[in-house]
Order: sequence, then structure tokens, then C-alpha cells
Amino acid sequence: MVEFVLPELPDESKAILDAVVPPPNRAPLLYLAMGANPAVLRAYAQGPILGLHGLLHTGQLDPADRELVILRVTGRRRAEHEWGVHVAYFGRTSGLTRSQQAATVTDEAPDPAWSPRQWAIIGIADAIADQRPFTDDEDAAIRAVLTDAERVEFLSVASLYLGISALCRVLEIPREPGAPALPESP
Repeated sequence: MVEFVLPELPDESKAILDAVVPPPNRAPLLYLAMGANPAVLRAYAQGPILGLHGLLHTGQLDPADRELVILRVTGRRRAEHEWGVHVAYFGRTSGLTRSQQAATVTDEAPDPAWSPRQWAIIGIADAIADQRPFTDDEDAAIRAVLTDAERVEFLSVASLYLGISALCRVLEIPREPGAPALPESP
């Protein structure tokens, strides 16, 4: 394993990071790694996830549902950094229990048990994480409880976090200080 080393940050990247994560808070390690290229960091910060009109800000998805799809994709792809950041910073307000958060990685039965809607969201996340079409059962479960608009948004969020998971894994971004470790999967 290669030791993770933060890049030297250009002033433009420092300004972008200060706008996204105002001092005295420190930007997550992933953002700091992306800061080596201000254009990439700017596109990320202003783009489809963090931007003013990004998927984390549409207000269309319940926070627990949004976090469930993110935790499932990042957990399945073993992106410990991103999974831990979401548990530590969004998990407290998402409405998901600690048992449900852990079950996004372990597949153990959570308490409380997944609802049909949550199973549908997990089906979307699993298909994206595995990069495969829906099974007939997944498709039926999804269509039974999600609107077409919700389905498209969950697919979009899951796809973006598949890419973020890849960045975390390839760059070997370590777990954020204070963020939980990924539970051991069976």
C-alpha cells in the first residue's frame, strides 16, 4: 500500500476549499487530494453533487433515503473514507440507525428492518455498485414503491458515488480523523 500524501495546494484550490468548508473546519481528505488541480476541484465543488443545484441540494430525496444509497454504494465498493465521512457527518441527522448504517456494508439484518422502499433503494445501489442491470425482482420492487423521478435521482446519486468510491480507492484516501471504520463484511 502506498502512503497517502496530500498534494501541494495552489491558492485557487485553497480559496475553493474555504468556500466549500469554511475555516476553522478542515476539508475532507478527498477534497484536499482533488485540490492539486483547481479546475477539477472547482468542477466538483460547483458541479453535480456539491454545487448549488447539485444532487445533495435538490431537496427531493429524504435525507435517510439519500444517505442509504450513498452508504450502500460506498460500503459495497469498500470506500472507507467516503462511507465514514457520511456516517460521521450526515449519519447523525439522516434518521438511519447505527445498525442500519452498519448493515449497508455487512448485509446483516438491521434494527429496525429495511422497509420495502429501503429495499428498493438498496437494489438500485447494488446494481450501480456491481455495474449491472436490475434483476427482475429488483425492478419489480423498485417500480412498486418509487416514482420514475425518484428512480432517476437515486440512480444518479448512486452513479456519482460509484465514481467517488473509485477515487477514494485508487488514491487510497485514508479514513477521516473521527470517522468510523467500515464494519467487516462477511
